[in-house]
Amino acid sequence: MERVETWTETGLPQDVLLRIIDENYQRAVGPNVKTLKRYEAFSSTVYGELMPNLSYDIIRLTQLRQDSLFLDLGSGVANVVVQAALQTGCTAYGVELMPQPARVARDMVKQIKIRARMWGVNIGEMELEEGDMLKSSRVDELMSKADVVLVDNKVFEESLNEALKPKFLDLKEGAIVISLAPFVSSLNARMTERNVDDISAIFEVTERYYHSGSVSWGNNGGSYYVHRVDREGYSQIREKFEARQMTRTRRRNQR
Repeated sequence: MERVETWTETGLPQDVLLRIIDENYQRAVGPNVKTLKRYEAFSSTVYGELMPNLSYDIIRLTQLRQDSLFLDLGSGVANVVVQAALQTGCTAYGVELMPQPARVARDMVKQIKIRARMWGVNIGEMELEEGDMLKSSRVDELMSKADVVLVDNKVFEESLNEALKPKFLDLKEGAIVISLAPFVSSLNARMTERNVDDISAIFEVTERYYHSGSVSWGNNGGSYYVHRVDREGYSQIREKFEARQMTRTRRRNQR
């Protein structure tokens, strides 16, 4: 019992965390695997999951804490919502459009609360919503408070990615968006007249890599993208850009 009490204060050891996550997944998701694979191929509603090891790395990378707010837009069966809440004690929210994953997600949350009590460990608050992330008033309400937002947009249509961008304007300075496809046209792109007013210009973006076996839709490794809100940096770059533009305009007018 003394060891368990230590876990609740310092965080769960990774092997214990992943064991609880796996037990919970098999209980809640295992019986529903076949129904979860019924989707429209190559559409924004294709179902896929980040595996626990990748979720663990992302949660550590973003430094989620007990007082953090985590949002998962397109949360599926809530596997990352559950893991974030268990791994860090943070408050975690997920929204899912498709009824079947959303139904399984509710059972996932119910079961993890039971397992947390069984193991004698703490878990953060979890909230789930079945609905459209673009139309959700709850998403709009929480976005300005969020510390980390996850968007598994590997197969999202471009129109959906573009529709999500305006929501990120409400994010606070330093907030992080993790995605499987970047929300910027190119990494470290030079500011031009074409992209100076692009909403995604508020982000400082870095590409990171995951190993094979990290996602459910393929065996190969791949990339994910860390977007950090940096309005101050954007403002400085924009001021320099506009100053250069004014200098060029004056020179042209003097000819």
